[in-house]
Amino acid sequence: MSIAAYQQTMAECDDPRRIEYRVFLRITLDLERHADADWRSASLKDALWRNLELWNTLRADLLEDGNSLPDELRAGLVSLSFSVNRRTREVLRGEADASLLVEINRSVMQGLLGTAAPTPARMAEVAHGA
Repeated sequence: MSIAAYQQTMAECDDPRRIEYRVFLRITLDLERHADADWRSASLKDALWRNLELWNTLRADLLEDGNSLPDELRAGLVSLSFSVNRRTREVLRGEADASLLVEINRSVMQGLLGTAAPTPARMAEVAHGA
């Protein structure tokens, strides 16, 4: 079975929230693994770019008319995506570390599991480092 066929089968058989969770998990673990690296580290930069790509993709999906999430949650996640973008630039300039990005991802992962849905108020707290 080709990889494309396997991915298609997986997409048809698995809950989209679980797929999103696994993507967040892989990227978050990579961020954590390289969080203590110097800001010039190629491994850290790779993890940051993958995380940014995830958030940019998520934002594009959230802005689609057909997105079925509640408007308030969509708006909160879009706002959070801009916070991720800002923090990523700060980390890439050596002005901050990646710990807030990890915390943001972990909060979203909890919401995807249904253990602690990220409320707009909590997303604002996380985005501002609270």
